Amino acid sequence: MTGKLSPEDQRAFNVQLVATLEQLGIPYAVGGSVAAMSYSEHRFTVDIDVMIDASIENLAQLVNEVDSWHIYISPLEAILEVEIPNHMPFNVIDGLRGTRADFYVARPTGLDASAMTRRRRMLLYSNPEAHAWFLSPEDVILYKLDYFRQSGETSAKHPADIAKMLRVIGDELDLAYLAEWSAQIGVADLWAAMWDEHRKASGNPLRARGVKR
Repeated sequence: MTGKLSPEDQRAFNVQLVATLEQLGIPYAVGGSVAAMSYSEHRFTVDIDVMIDASIENLAQLVNEVDSWHIYISPLEAILEVEIPNHMPFNVIDGLRGTRADFYVARPTGLDASAMTRRRRMLLYSNPEAHAWFLSPEDVILYKLDYFRQSGETSAKHPADIAKMLRVIGDELDLAYLAEWSAQIGVADLWAAMWDEHRKASGNPLRARGVKR
């Protein structure tokens, strides 16, 4: 990689990837920090995490298209034999500009299936405008809680992103959905603690534990 990552380069890279998914007809949803920022505080452009609902044919088309840009994408064989079975992301990386994206192939059941049905169309960037499909805020929170647990609860990034989301849209969240799915994926204790902290910080402790009165 050469030079310093340019936010403009990453923005153009993200827009190109989203446009490609739409041209190929691959259902997708932006997640991760890009989605968290869209529901809270916009900052500089960062690398993008995308969940896709893709067949083998879709994946082959995506790999072939990105290969034509002369940048790195995980080989199809690795995606099928390693990343998907282990529910790991596959990567798209432009080594010259330092831009990258992580793609997760949605599982047909569980939280992935639910999240893909709840995605929403939102503004990705302005000036010029670009729109994309995003995970719902509840699903962004659930995945970040899950990643935090998987990291051994050592990564400060995910709790920080969730806290910012709660400050901006906490009262708009579907708390029943969060309670249900946080229990199903084994992060109910983390969600309860974060919600309690948010309500205390906002001066309204009556709606603790993520349950509406």
